[in-house]
Amino acid sequence: VEEENWNARWESDYPEVEVGRAVRVSAPFHHRIGPDGFAHQITIQPRMAFGTGHHETTRGLLATMADMEWDGLAVQDMGCGSGVLGIYAAMRGATDVLLVDIDPWSVRNTRENLGLNGLGEGEAIEVREGGAQVLTDRDAGRFDVVIANINRNILLEDMAAYVATMKDSATLMLSGFMAPDVEPLVDAGRALGMKRSGLMQEGEWRVLSLRK
Repeated sequence: VEEENWNARWESDYPEVEVGRAVRVSAPFHHRIGPDGFAHQITIQPRMAFGTGHHETTRGLLATMADMEWDGLAVQDMGCGSGVLGIYAAMRGATDVLLVDIDPWSVRNTRENLGLNGLGEGEAIEVREGGAQVLTDRDAGRFDVVIANINRNILLEDMAAYVATMKDSATLMLSGFMAPDVEPLVDAGRALGMKRSGLMQEGEWRVLSLRK
């Protein structure tokens, strides 16, 4: 077999993700310096963490986020994976961002990607390892937007914990599920005082927005 640099071959076949002209998600080996006509450029190091932007759920959330205002908002990203959604919110002007994931490698990748995008942990950005149990009393009523891209069962199980961290009139953005899961999630939100405010489709997947 002829020798070949398989890492270089893999990188050459690894596509960037473009969401209209709103945001482009690239890997470090794409060597992007600036946005090149996109409103925002995000660099994500592809590792084991979910959230490079290639999956429909991540793209759908990025597209939904692109149509929202983020200046001065407090944002919670549950199941943050690579951190791409929280990073995008911070780039758009969110001033209080909490990124949470149960997987240690996702937490490491999130911190790595914050650095790749000129961000870091401090007063404005915090990264926590764990699930809904790491949300504390000081998070109660803290967030304007809560994003959770996980799966139906976890979303149903933890929705009450998410809602407890939301301000009045805050938005809960959910993904990681398909059409049959929408109504159970809407019903669960209704039981917690939430109303459906938006639904979009990206391939077979859905992005559901509920408002407090």
